[in-house]
Amino acid sequence: MSELLSQEEIDALLSGIDEGAVDTTPEQPDYADKDIRPFDFRNYTVSARLKMPGLEVVNDYFARGFRGTLSSLLREVVDIIALPIKLERFKDFLNRIPVPASLHIFKLEPLRGYCLLNFESRLVFTFVERFLGGSGRRMLRVEGREFTIIEQRLIKRVVEAALSELEKAWRGIHPVKPQYVRSEINPQFARVLQPDETVVVCTFNLELEDLKGELLLCYGLGTLQPVKAKLYSPFQSEEDADPYWREQLEEIIRSVVVDILVPLGSAEVSGKDVLELSVGDIIELDAKIDQPLPVYVEGIQKMLGELGIYRGRKAIRVIEFLKEE
Repeated sequence: MSELLSQEEIDALLSGIDEGAVDTTPEQPDYADKDIRPFDFRNYTVSARLKMPGLEVVNDYFARGFRGTLSSLLREVVDIIALPIKLERFKDFLNRIPVPASLHIFKLEPLRGYCLLNFESRLVFTFVERFLGGSGRRMLRVEGREFTIIEQRLIKRVVEAALSELEKAWRGIHPVKPQYVRSEINPQFARVLQPDETVVVCTFNLELEDLKGELLLCYGLGTLQPVKAKLYSPFQSEEDADPYWREQLEEIIRSVVVDILVPLGSAEVSGKDVLELSVGDIIELDAKIDQPLPVYVEGIQKMLGELGIYRGRKAIRVIEFLKEE
């Protein structure tokens, strides 16, 4: 069959379209609701790889450390929860921060680039009131006012405490030294990165009784590039282990009862010689009196020692611990 239409077929097709005999409405595919997924064109250029196990460990450790430090500063129990990591464009991050903003710029030496730390405004006013002896439970008007010099100095104490805990949290991944640069009230003056540059945003929920707010940490992807492999790997340092559980495990291990065996030596004796043994006979062992004796713990040789008497009892003194190859 020929794939080309003849002139008569073309004329008949055009005539049918003009007369309405040929339906030109495109057929609509039958999509099921489960096949339809939302697509965000705004964040299309942002990488979809949100799993950073290494950075999640840093966030968890930071949340635990800063929880205790902030509770001590405010003399009130503060709960801090780390939320999932998000990637977005830098301009979108700044646009969703209202004015006045408690936005603080810092560097993670020796990594290049700038990072941002932001406290929600109502949290800042609550912190200041608690520092000045108030209850911190009044509903204050946040919009339309700026932070005074005294308020900025007081909140800087919280920022310095947060950066100190951040330094501790990063030790398991890569040693860094946070360096405070400056603070900004208007987010538009904190454009330390390109507007379309992708940033990693870490969100923490802070709860003080009936007050809730957010703490944001913003890293540029260029800043994290030198340690990217560590952040994407499922790595967890020993420092992330809970010290309480470590102490409990050590205490349990110390209380375990073990068997210690110290063989004095050995000798090969025939069955005939054993049957002929009598009281007073001597069996010569292969060990010398000045030779250290092996000490076995649960069947595994761990030490060398020498025999002696201690408080009227036979004892063995440890003279050397054996290291495994």
